[in-house]
Amino acid sequence: MKTKLSFKLFFLVIFLVITNNALAEEHVIERGETSLQIAIDHNLTMEQLSQLNPGVDLEMMLVGDILIIPDKGTSFDEFLHQHYGEIVRITDINCELTTDQNALCLFHVENLSDLPLYDIRIKADIRGKNGKTGQAEAVIPLMQVIPGEKLPMSMTIPGPFDALESTEITVQNLSRSEMIQSTFRISPDDYTQTDSYLPDKASANTTILFTKPDDPGWQNRHINILAAAYDSSGTLIGVRSLYSDFYPQLNIITYTNNRKIDRIDLKLEMY
Repeated sequence: MKTKLSFKLFFLVIFLVITNNALAEEHVIERGETSLQIAIDHNLTMEQLSQLNPGVDLEMMLVGDILIIPDKGTSFDEFLHQHYGEIVRITDINCELTTDQNALCLFHVENLSDLPLYDIRIKADIRGKNGKTGQAEAVIPLMQVIPGEKLPMSMTIPGPFDALESTEITVQNLSRSEMIQSTFRISPDDYTQTDSYLPDKASANTTILFTKPDDPGWQNRHINILAAAYDSSGTLIGVRSLYSDFYPQLNIITYTNNRKIDRIDLKLEMY
């Protein structure tokens, strides 16, 4: 029991530092209180209370534990937007129309914290000049975003749009881990990458050869691949992901919206 309490307090210290500038209050758990009653008293759902307190087991709280809740007069959405903005940054947003008049948005998701992030869910809201609005939600293809890392991501928002008037991309959910040194990422030393392009360079086929295919530690494992295409100016122009059983050789094709690819960057995970 002491170990669990120690972990909660450790996690909470990190959480409070990150939310120092957010519109937050601390609720200290008293004897007889339940998470459901706390949620009801603060006009929150259980899902919302969990989102505000990632890593806290709401069913195993102890007297004296602390929960984060929105300040009086602050809505859940307003607080969550500011809170997540302290942990995750959405950068390099580039949205354009596809040939079928959907909106294709490409951007980077950056981990600003000192802990690995998991289960990041992103929401995109698009408004066209024709008054058409569209929404879409997606999760980051890789399981883990390590501290300081920027991962590429793409989302397609159904139209039809005649032209894009406004775009808003927000983080809707995330989880964190106290295991700072833990990573699923495969080192670039463990594979080679060969890229081949179509003549117009609008797509690329990447062949991945693993350098230790007979290593018993690699057998019966799963590989998660995230491929990002960049043009000569360094702009993100295409993203593709692949989840596969382990094979000595894997291939992934990355497409763009009729842009010329200058390079393909890979990130791989193994489970």
